[in-house]
Amino acid sequence: MRIGRTLFWFKDGDEQLILLNEDFYALGVLMNRLLNQHYNGKKIKFINIDFATDRTYELYPVIPKDMPYYYGGHLSYYGVFNKPEFDKLDRVEQGKFIWERAFQYLCKSAEHMKNPQLLEAAQYAFKKGIAINLNPDYRMVETSESISGQELIVAVWVNFRDDGVCSKLTIEKGEEVLFVKEIDKVKETIGYFLEIYKSIEVKDNSIIIKGDRDVDYLPLKIPFPHIVN
Repeated sequence: MRIGRTLFWFKDGDEQLILLNEDFYALGVLMNRLLNQHYNGKKIKFINIDFATDRTYELYPVIPKDMPYYYGGHLSYYGVFNKPEFDKLDRVEQGKFIWERAFQYLCKSAEHMKNPQLLEAAQYAFKKGIAINLNPDYRMVETSESISGQELIVAVWVNFRDDGVCSKLTIEKGEEVLFVKEIDKVKETIGYFLEIYKSIEVKDNSIIIKGDRDVDYLPLKIPFPHIVN
């Protein structure tokens, strides 16, 4: 990936708004994934976008309000939001607000960095995110197989839920999901979870999921005959 990580941070004065950080962690992951689908510019290690109240900047006037800062592969944007007005929005409206505001901040950052590739990637990510209704779930690894005369997609999905992030194995035939099995579940702030699965294959009538050597249940082998007759 050309962009290592994108995170959204919420602050009100001295207070870190932890619940909002957690609530919109998945949206940052979605933005990062979509940016990387298009971005081919110089590598960016981290993108941190702050949504901070005016009180934050009053307490810390040294922070450049509504401005980007880039150094050594780290991009930060010190954005602004009105918390009382934000709290009046429902969850869907809040997500759209954050998505639109993050897009604006990325565009300003691209101009500041003289990085047209980032601008193009931000435009792509914004439109793609809206098209999928800001759904952060995605297939981490997948393979196509012809089994028992059926063309199937065997995949490991990452699903973001209110109580954390889970991975699940699916077997799909077109739009139909034939099988679902939850594999693992963690708190959504554990970023390594999004990278632990490396490959999936069907071999000797079994599904084999491979990944990080430090994960004790990998490689995971699931017999295929128990899934598709």
